[in-house]
Amino acid sequence: MRGGRPIRVLGSSGQRQVQNTERAQDVEVDIRGTKVRIPDVTLRDQEGRKVRFYSDLIKGKVVVLSFFYTSCTYTCTMQGRSFSHLQSLLGERLGKSVFLISVTTDPIKDNPQKLKAWAERYQVKPGWTLVTGEVAEMNKLLIQFTGNKAGGGMHLPSTFIANDKTGSWTSAVGVFAPDYLLKAINYVTRDDTAKSDRAASRSQ
Repeated sequence: MRGGRPIRVLGSSGQRQVQNTERAQDVEVDIRGTKVRIPDVTLRDQEGRKVRFYSDLIKGKVVVLSFFYTSCTYTCTMQGRSFSHLQSLLGERLGKSVFLISVTTDPIKDNPQKLKAWAERYQVKPGWTLVTGEVAEMNKLLIQFTGNKAGGGMHLPSTFIANDKTGSWTSAVGVFAPDYLLKAINYVTRDDTAKSDRAASRSQ
């Protein structure tokens, strides 16, 4: 870990509240004792495809969520290198059981083309999605997770790790080494791993 508070996992099973509408599915979760509403806003990924933030990227998945902007030359570059290495550590789990999400905080400048160029710099693989969107939509998301509206400039790097199936969320401020992130991922997926091991034992 570099320059961050230790990650502390808080289970929120049974506390998650889902609001269904015809267009979106907003969810409220408990992260480190704070209620966070996850808006199911429509965004664009680095390929220019429309995605819904919760229902397409998070629902039912294990995710590692971070915030960056492409012209950032300090913490975002460290974060990019960390996530790039994490891809290798995850191996075949990336894009199957674990997904990485990087959200720009500067949607005015960061269009899908700039996201794709940034993705190429850090050798982004399938399973790692970068997103941008209209400022009004991005503000709904950014205020919930970072406390700030859209814009570049100095910012605190924040990382969120979640197992949406169990409702377990963890968060911390700082840039973390990839092996430390992997340990946090393994922690929030420990129940899933135990169930798989029991199922494998019964089939033998």
